[in-house]
Amino acid sequence: MTTWFARRRWLLLIVAGVLALFIVAACGDDDDDDGDEPIATDMPAETQVVVEAPCEGGPGVFGRTGAGGITASTLQDGDDLVIGVLVPSTGALSTFGPDYINAANLAAKCLNNAGGVNGGRVVIETGDTGTAPEQGVTEAERLVSIEGVVAIMGAASSGVTLAVAESVTIPNGVLLISPASTSPALTDLEDDDFVFRTPISDAAQGVVLAQVVFDDLGLTSVCDLFVNNAYGQGLSAVFGETFEGLGGTVTAAVPHDDAEAISYTAELSECTAGDPEALIAISYPTGQATVYLREALEGGVIDNFVFVDGTREDDIFNELGWEPFDGMLGTAPGALSTDLGDAFDDAFEAEFGALYSSPFVREAFDAVIAIGLAAQAAGTNTDSAAIRDSLRGTSNAPGTVYGPSEDDITAALAAVAAGDDIDYQGASGSVDFNDDGDITFGAIEVWRIDAANEEFVVERRVSVDLATGEILDLE
Repeated sequence: MTTWFARRRWLLLIVAGVLALFIVAACGDDDDDDGDEPIATDMPAETQVVVEAPCEGGPGVFGRTGAGGITASTLQDGDDLVIGVLVPSTGALSTFGPDYINAANLAAKCLNNAGGVNGGRVVIETGDTGTAPEQGVTEAERLVSIEGVVAIMGAASSGVTLAVAESVTIPNGVLLISPASTSPALTDLEDDDFVFRTPISDAAQGVVLAQVVFDDLGLTSVCDLFVNNAYGQGLSAVFGETFEGLGGTVTAAVPHDDAEAISYTAELSECTAGDPEALIAISYPTGQATVYLREALEGGVIDNFVFVDGTREDDIFNELGWEPFDGMLGTAPGALSTDLGDAFDDAFEAEFGALYSSPFVREAFDAVIAIGLAAQAAGTNTDSAAIRDSLRGTSNAPGTVYGPSEDDITAALAAVAAGDDIDYQGASGSVDFNDDGDITFGAIEVWRIDAANEEFVVERRVSVDLATGEILDLE
């Protein structure tokens, strides 16, 4: 039903002005975004899809076999569709990479079990960004020039994605779809339409975060400590502008280096100098939030926090203890379609023996499926521009709706080969891309830390339409 979120939907109009303040600076920084849970929504009847779990049984092709690599120049139509998976296996987001790789492998299995794409296999080639722009660029260059990938799923960090796009994929005309980069800086990137993403922008999360702090928690004075990269800058800026528009005061917005550190006492002191009621933690878990949250508690600096997707991570609270944070709230982008998402979760757990713990895993799966369907529609496994040009035609309405099950993917591949219009509805929800390559309709969840059960509990799910500015409470 409509709530105070809808009544304040005008706040989204603030975002455009905020983005101009940081978008240029953000393009050289590094980041990631976190936090992904299934979000229920009342989808229109024509888009409802009932699916079986994706890709049960059968072999999958998870990587190229044999010695040596296949370069772009040696690939021909009918050969493998080689997709790069550029994610962090080391660095501040090292816990996320393995889940993204598994999601990509599961997507490849689905496509290959369905008969492959254009008569060829879907093959996954991986690269480790190290959660660092420089390493991400180096790995992207290897994937493109040595491994001959026709598209890249990645990166996770917005700053890495921006660096890779500007230095590698855009100049080389290679399609890139990020499953986790939510910085608003990606929206206005001059990308020749080669950069897309499957999660919703933090232009949405920042607004909802501010409303949660002001309305749900009743706080009027806060500081925020943010990682100094595209992700942290963007989310901090949108949050601050919206919060102050509601009548609150941001006593300080303090950046910290995008690297692991042994102490953040100086940043904590600066952030809390104005005696705020709470600290908004906009950082990564490893070597960042875990460190300064411990210092804040042990030093008696501040004991009230609000979290976001980047700080929604079990490892933080397993290390520091859950009890000091019991009942505290946070926000995070989330998926939209419960039925499809639940089926994906079942398949993921069956395939790999455990459910993923990272955010944006469904978005990673959907990105690979979207590339495969677009390649089939384009009739090529080697022409990245042609695949890009087919992407919206297979992911956006109108068209017959297909979900992420193996049966649906098989039918979808046959339909596009026959020239029929399809609309892929993924494990994460809508995969409709606008002219900027953004998903404009998505969800933000409001979650609470439950110390007794050592888990995150979804308190409320909010749908956000960035195209219209409408924000609706779904529950």
